[in-house]
Amino acid sequence: MNENKVPEFLYKILSLENWKASQSRPTIQLTQDDKEFIHLSKEDQLDRIIAKYWADVPEYIILKIDTSKLTGRLVYESNPGGSNKYYHLYNGSIPLNSVIKPKVVRSNHK
Repeated sequence: MNENKVPEFLYKILSLENWKASQSRPTIQLTQDDKEFIHLSKEDQLDRIIAKYWADVPEYIILKIDTSKLTGRLVYESNPGGSNKYYHLYNGSIPLNSVIKPKVVRSNHK
């Protein structure tokens, strides 16, 4: 895959609370984890992200995002101290109208 070509869609995982709060806003409400830049994933990275950060969360939302509607500067780079590359959005936001398909995920963890 050409690393210079931005995928048509990227993904963002959100808590149910942030998704509900986003419904009355022009942009997606994010957490402090996205203060420096907004973390985004390619589809084939979702399982790894979910296992690492969301495994114990009973319910969350996966947003499929149309990258052509994002504002800011999208960079494909490694996380600080890591080797895996992810898309990071600097100086931007995720407009509510860029979300193609929100998918509620309910975990089987008790």
